[in-house]
Amino acid sequence: MSMFTIGLSGLKTTQRALEVTSHNIANSSTAGFKSGSAEFASVYNGGQRGGVTVSDIKENFSREGGVVNTGSALDLAITGQGFFVVSENGRMAYTQAGQFGLDKDQQIVNANGNQLQGYGIDANGNLVPGVLTSLKVEAANIPAEATTEVEFSLNLSSASDVINPALNPFNPTDGSSYNYSQSTEIFDSLGNSHTLTQYFVHNGGGNWDAHYFVNGTALAAPFDTAALTFDVNGQLTAPVAPPSVSLSFAPAGAAVMNFDINLTNSTQFGSGFNIYKNDGNGFTAGEFAGIAVAASGEVFATFTNGETKLQGQVVLANFSNLHGLETANRTMWYASNESGAALYGTPDSGSYGSLLSGAYIGSNVDISEQLVDLMAFQQNYQANAKTISSADQMMQILFNAT
Repeated sequence: MSMFTIGLSGLKTTQRALEVTSHNIANSSTAGFKSGSAEFASVYNGGQRGGVTVSDIKENFSREGGVVNTGSALDLAITGQGFFVVSENGRMAYTQAGQFGLDKDQQIVNANGNQLQGYGIDANGNLVPGVLTSLKVEAANIPAEATTEVEFSLNLSSASDVINPALNPFNPTDGSSYNYSQSTEIFDSLGNSHTLTQYFVHNGGGNWDAHYFVNGTALAAPFDTAALTFDVNGQLTAPVAPPSVSLSFAPAGAAVMNFDINLTNSTQFGSGFNIYKNDGNGFTAGEFAGIAVAASGEVFATFTNGETKLQGQVVLANFSNLHGLETANRTMWYASNESGAALYGTPDSGSYGSLLSGAYIGSNVDISEQLVDLMAFQQNYQANAKTISSADQMMQILFNAT
C-alpha cells in the first residue's frame, strides 16, 4: 500500500472526525441531542498496513444534558433513564427532546408533529395500562356538579362540658348552648356555593347531638338533628356502618340536594376538639385553564374552578443496548436488532427517571471538550497532509535520480 493511499485514508477519516465534532458544536443548544465521537480502526490488506478508517460513530448516552427551565407545562425533562415514545407516521421513535405542545386536535405532539405515546383513559376516566396510544387532552369546559358526600371525621373531646338542653336549649347564636361547630362548603346542581354548619352538643358520656344548618338556616326535620354515640373506647357506634348522616336541602332554583356526611374514623378521646378531615365533593362550573404533568407522568387537564381531570400517563422506554439504536433525524432513534426491543415503563418507577414539567433536557455537548478535539483533529489532518507531501517529494527525488 502506497504512502499516498495511507495518507489519504488518514485525511478522509480525520475529515470525518472533524465533521462529527462540527456537528456536535452546531447542536450544543439542541434539546435532547447526544454528542457523537468517531472511533478509528487500523486497516490491513493481506497483512500489509493500509491506513485507517472510521469504524463507528458512537453517541454518548451516559452523559445527561443540562435542564433548561421554560415554565411551559408540556416541556418535559426526564431526570434519569428513559426515552419519550413518539409515533412518527405510525412508526415508534424514541427521543429525549421533551419539547411538546398541542396540535389542532388537542393531541400532544413535538415540533415535527410526532404524537407523544402513553396510556390512555377509559370512559370513566381510569387509566388503561399496557396499551400505548397517542395522548390527547380533553379541553372542554366541565359543568357544575352537586355535592353528594362530605367526608367529615373529627375528635369530640370526652372532657367537654355536658350541656343540659332542658336548662340551656340549643341556639346557634348562643355559644354556651353548644360545645363545638365547624363549617363546610357545598355546591348545588347549578354550582352555587352554600355553607353547611354543624353544631355539636355534649349530652354526657358518649352521647352527642349534631345540629345541621345551611346558610344560617336549620335544615327541615328530620334532617336538622342527628344523634352520635361513642363507646368507652372512644369509637363511634352510632350511626352504624356506614357511619354517615343523610341530609337533604332544597336550594332556590336548583335541584334538591341529597347528600351524606361520612363520619368514618370519628372519635371521642380525651384530647381536644380536632378535625381530621373536612372535604365535600362537588364543584362549580369550570373553564379549561391548562395542563399539568406529574413526576409520575400523569397528565391532567386543569380548570378555573380548581378541579383536575386525568387525561392519561406518559410512558418511557429503555433498551438493553443503547449503542445499538438506529439514529434517525431530529434527535430521535429507532429500535434495532442490536438495541433490542423497547422496554416500556412509567416515569418515577423501577429504573425509569421521573418527569420534570416546565423544563426540558438540553444537549450534552461539552464545548470545551469539543474545541480540544477540534484542535487535535486539525493537527492530525495537517500531519496526514504532510505525509502525502513528503511522499510526493520523495517520488520527485526518485524521478530526478533516474
